[in-house]
Amino acid sequence: MNKKIVILYASVGGGHFKAAEAIKNYITENYPETETDMLDALKYTNKAIDKIVVKSYVNMARYSPELWGDIYKLSAKQYSVANFCNAVQKLLSRKLFKYFKEQKPDIIISTHPFITEMCAIIKKKGKIDAKLNVILTDYASHRFWELEPEYVDNYFVANEEMKHSMNYNGIPETKIHVTGIPVSPAFLKEYDKSQIYNEFGLSENKKTVLIFGGGEYGLSNIKNFYKGLLEVNEDIQIVTIAGKRIKSQRMFNELAETSNKKVVVLGYTNKIPELMQIADLVISKPGGLTTTEILTSHIPFVIINPIPGQEEENAEYLLNNGVAVRIFNSNKTKPFLDNLLSDEYRLSTLKSVQEHIAKPYSTKNIVEKILCTD
Repeated sequence: MNKKIVILYASVGGGHFKAAEAIKNYITENYPETETDMLDALKYTNKAIDKIVVKSYVNMARYSPELWGDIYKLSAKQYSVANFCNAVQKLLSRKLFKYFKEQKPDIIISTHPFITEMCAIIKKKGKIDAKLNVILTDYASHRFWELEPEYVDNYFVANEEMKHSMNYNGIPETKIHVTGIPVSPAFLKEYDKSQIYNEFGLSENKKTVLIFGGGEYGLSNIKNFYKGLLEVNEDIQIVTIAGKRIKSQRMFNELAETSNKKVVVLGYTNKIPELMQIADLVISKPGGLTTTEILTSHIPFVIINPIPGQEEENAEYLLNNGVAVRIFNSNKTKPFLDNLLSDEYRLSTLKSVQEHIAKPYSTKNIVEKILCTD
């Protein structure tokens, strides 16, 4: 029987989109008889509010991360804050209902809590009876995700701790599935490493450090981390993902010119799966999807500058499970990395534990669970 599936996300951070995209691509490739549509639901329902929400989050994450952390912590304690503004959600849900009337979905998949709440409001009013499936895109849950749980059919989470926490907060255990966060199949492929080294002008005989220093939200003190990386004793080569911001690209290029190490600075690139396959070390903020890609690729992970809130909780999970290390003080980057890069046992241990904890077939398992339980 053919199904109509709609996959909804919001562009508040790239992870929600990437998770939705991974699910859509898997369904399209493996279930061609299933009709699938993907929508930025927050932008669709109200472009003005979408801009306010996205811009507010970007500005807080970039310039006032502590403020975002305070809001995040407060909302974890009080449902009144976590509701974000129920009146606004109800208003937006009316527009979303028009989309549902057009699409007539059998199955809804949401990768963002605001969108989930809108869908739940519509279900609560009895206007749709589609199954609502929610994919959490971080390594810890939050009250934002847990509103109106009686109208959610399935939650897909990254780990057992999240399942326990959500169950403790009143969500039935039968609704919570520990599958991992969706990841693109590109991270499961085997690539010709020699070809990748040649493409980027890199040596096969040096350790390669991949650093994510750009992104939408930037990093407040990335300059200090980067200087420390450039000064390490070992003759490493560095691939820098500077992101789309021209200001970031210019800064990294200027700093790289002061180093005698081989440095490649890239803006936006779709070659991340290939670059991760040749990386000996990754330095990054612990965003949910980036973390999942690193764990799937089994690369020693150095955490820097997590945004207070969900990224801090991601970092806590990773450190507690021994799959990453963290530089807490950017001024100590050089000695930290000197020690880590020279410790082969520690590096191999990080990779081994990642292999143990990673869930590389998360996308497949989520899709199969959704389709077989509908």
